[in-house]
Amino acid sequence: MAVTPDKPGFVARQWRSAMQRGIDTVSEYAGAAAQKLSAAADPRARLLRKRRWALRLGLFFSLATAFWVAVTGLLATWSTPVWGLIITGVIAVGAAVPATLFLLRYRWLRGEPLPPQRQVSGRRMPPHGSVARPSMSALGASERGFHSLLGVMTRGNMLPPEEIRELTAAADRTAATMAATADEVVSMERAASETPHSQSYLAPTINAFTAQLNAGVRQYNEMVTAAAQLVSAANTGSMSSSPMSQQRYRNELAGATDRLMGWAQAFDELGQLRRA
Repeated sequence: MAVTPDKPGFVARQWRSAMQRGIDTVSEYAGAAAQKLSAAADPRARLLRKRRWALRLGLFFSLATAFWVAVTGLLATWSTPVWGLIITGVIAVGAAVPATLFLLRYRWLRGEPLPPQRQVSGRRMPPHGSVARPSMSALGASERGFHSLLGVMTRGNMLPPEEIRELTAAADRTAATMAATADEVVSMERAASETPHSQSYLAPTINAFTAQLNAGVRQYNEMVTAAAQLVSAANTGSMSSSPMSQQRYRNELAGATDRLMGWAQAFDELGQLRRA
């Protein structure tokens, strides 16, 4: 006698799978929209946009000024009435004023130091219900705070440019490692959801990866805290009054960064061993 599948249970599983895919799709689109908004609000991107627009408008009005000056000169060779030369001359002067202002603004914007580049990697948040989502959400908040602190340190010349670049590279590498780990967690969660019999085998690995994500967030937050202490000490004047205090905060930031890099390197090596 043939065994018939449990039709109600099969339909329910199919319905839950379809609902989960729909939720994941909406979550991905929402994450992409949030990422684009974050990129538009990036201080570095805003400053670069201001520079481009100031240069474009300055060149546009400069060309307009040159054009109307040439027109005025040409009309002067044709014995044009004075009122005609006055009109073209006024237009030329009117174009020269904004051209000068926009070019001066571009020169001033060029003198402004660029904030550190924010990592824009196309990373999307794990779907709702994933155990990796809280860790990645906390990482996103810490990233925004850390990049803001890097901008303050850059503008205040609190650290040499080489150290700023090293901090940025460490933060970006760690975030990329955590994002790859979260993607693996999401993939295993989907596999466990679609094949319930594999859930008991995947659950320990999912829990281990989630624990590593939480450890990475803690290490990242330690680096952010050390950077905040350095900025706070500079603003309160304690660093200027005590060079030893400045060196202590710099050492704490360097130590937190080294621990974070050690976590990322160790987890990368574990990932290579698992793939091997």
